[in-house]
Amino acid sequence: MKNIFEKAIEKWGRVSQIKKIQEECLELALVINNMDCSTKSREESYRNFIDECADVSIMMKQAEFIIGKDTLNRAISEKLVKLQKHLDKP
Repeated sequence: MKNIFEKAIEKWGRVSQIKKIQEECLELALVINNMDCSTKSREESYRNFIDECADVSIMMKQAEFIIGKDTLNRAISEKLVKLQKHLDKP
């Protein structure tokens, strides 16, 4: 049985799902930007943040299928090496 992520990519296509990644990342950025907005309660803002993080996380799992898990993991490893170097600096 196909994975739900593979099914979504098959149904809507790679390009569409890549654009969906963009959309979800933009929505997360907007929620973060508006977290200090006085029109929403702190709890509502945090809940929106959690929901958008979940959406981005789901889309990034689809990215593993689009890009290839090994390719993505290599890029993540390289980024973590760079981060570690920055953390090790005095």
